[in-house]
Amino acid sequence: MMTETSGVATSADGTPIAWTRNGHGPTIVMVAGVMASRARPQQPGLPGALAAHYTVLTYDRRGTGDSVSNRPYAVEREFEDLQCLLDLGGPDAAVYGFSSGATLALLAAAHGVPVSRLLLVEPPLVPDSDLGPLDEARRRLDVDRSDARRWFDEEVTGIPADIRAQFPPLTEADLANTPTMLHELSFLPGTTAAQFSHLQVATLLMASDHTAPDLLQGVRELGSAIPGADVRVLPGEWHGIPDDTLVRTIAEFMVHSPSPIAPAEPR
Repeated sequence: MMTETSGVATSADGTPIAWTRNGHGPTIVMVAGVMASRARPQQPGLPGALAAHYTVLTYDRRGTGDSVSNRPYAVEREFEDLQCLLDLGGPDAAVYGFSSGATLALLAAAHGVPVSRLLLVEPPLVPDSDLGPLDEARRRLDVDRSDARRWFDEEVTGIPADIRAQFPPLTEADLANTPTMLHELSFLPGTTAAQFSHLQVATLLMASDHTAPDLLQGVRELGSAIPGADVRVLPGEWHGIPDDTLVRTIAEFMVHSPSPIAPAEPR
């Protein structure tokens, strides 16, 4: 029987970061995508599915759930938050990232955060460094958080209307997490595959065979840029892969991937 424990870690700048540990075995730290938290996850069944085989650490990124956000925001503070979770997980902990959480994990590893393996699902790349959407998000958040979230989903993320129509109604927790869209709109602009070409971490890149073309293209570009990266295009839907497929693919990679390589020097 799996035992779940929770706690609060203190990041380097004093920010409390809430976490949950579940399962047994090698540790995987999970980095959530934009505006998600442990209580409002984008992949609700995956932590439990992985915990049948691994020790799984989930956490609320700063500004979501039970983790506060000390201002001003800088992506380097999120690197420090991830370092806190890796300290809890131990020196061989792998990092799983979904969507923008996967891009954040890549940026952290490239910055020198010591990661044994990267397990990434459809990390978005945004080569355009324009920060105009960040200013627009601030304006909309000041007026109506619900509208700001709709705008982000439709205009920034490009979620198809038929997919968005399936979303459950927004809760108070969703609205509380919404301002953290500013974090993604700060660190995603200017990201390219080429900036990760120096990365020396065993990396698994996964994409759905029915995802958005730009997300699939980004995964393929990263696969070409990151030395030795393993690219898997898996049966799935728009920006989604079934939990059992992810668990099976991750398990195969964890067994057969090379021993962890020393982290690259920060760039």
